[in-house]
Amino acid sequence: MKKIFLTLLITFTLIQCTFSQCTGVSVNSISNFNPISIDSLTEANGLRNGPDYNGATLYYPSTLVGNFKSIVLVPGFLATQSSIAPWARFFASRGFVCMTIGTNSILDYPNIRALALLDGMETMRQENNRMASPLYQNIDTSKIAVGGWSMGGGGAQLAAKLDSRINAVFAIAPWLDPGTLTPASLNHTSPLFILSGQVDPTAPPAQHANVHYNYTPNTTEKLLFEIVGGNHSTPLAPSTNNGNVGNLVFAWLNLSLNNDSCYCNIVKNDSMNINSTASFFQNNISCGTVSSIKEENKLLARLFPNPATSEINLKADSKLLGSIYIVYDNIGKMIIKGKINTEHTAIELSDFSSGVFFLRIDEKSTPTLKFIKE
Repeated sequence: MKKIFLTLLITFTLIQCTFSQCTGVSVNSISNFNPISIDSLTEANGLRNGPDYNGATLYYPSTLVGNFKSIVLVPGFLATQSSIAPWARFFASRGFVCMTIGTNSILDYPNIRALALLDGMETMRQENNRMASPLYQNIDTSKIAVGGWSMGGGGAQLAAKLDSRINAVFAIAPWLDPGTLTPASLNHTSPLFILSGQVDPTAPPAQHANVHYNYTPNTTEKLLFEIVGGNHSTPLAPSTNNGNVGNLVFAWLNLSLNNDSCYCNIVKNDSMNINSTASFFQNNISCGTVSSIKEENKLLARLFPNPATSEINLKADSKLLGSIYIVYDNIGKMIIKGKINTEHTAIELSDFSSGVFFLRIDEKSTPTLKFIKE
């Protein structure tokens, strides 16, 4: 009985703490966000010239210092950096660092654009260590997302398959060759936001965006938003629907890149009510039972999906490699234990009964991670 009481007390305390920490996050606070002043850097200012892309512009909040999360964007076929600059400026004005990159050839296919994005991530890491940079030691190099438009969006999906360090993927009207695309092509764990247009003649959703969503594993948190009446270029504007499309992506980026669960219900349930301008809206995001451990705003460990059925994934920071994890049931009985050998550990749940479980790391993690087996 004592163990049951303690478990219930811990669970109640976690819920109370989560609620109190989220009081400043609301649809109103997101919709009425005052844009931050921004500035930009190019290679003329000392920004690295990466060999796998051609030219870069880095946008950043000019009035803030801190551990900035970042995102690298690449344009589509025949397009230049200017096509994706509105999203870059938008992200910077909301407190993120965003770099747009050009391609060595405007004819480059998605696989080459994927390599360009990985090279752009390296530039972001090096910029954090460049002493002459205004962003010196102010970029969180463990939290980088990638994205792109059209073939660039397809390249972002392929990049996540190539590099598990990518923390989120923003695919704008993504295009990949339907003749060669398979589920194996998109087998990655990075949270995904797909933004598409209903009447896109270049990348029709039925052959592209919808397939991207379906082929990305169900164990990966993903969201698909299709803009009613939108064409191939419509998703390039964060201001669509009086800015609410941008607001939704901003909330998702805070959830996926900052791992801030306060934004979860806003994203999952479309609390900004822009579904009225969506011809299709779908996601598998789980709220209410998402579990994570943070240390000074840095994510150390996270369980997903939650609730889970056959397995649950433990994503851990590299500093936890070699640690032991222990799973307990709701009366404190140890069920299994294992060692964290990689940053992504799949825990088999087929022998678990349905119910609530708790996971500790080296018996020292606070709070204990909670998950539900359906």
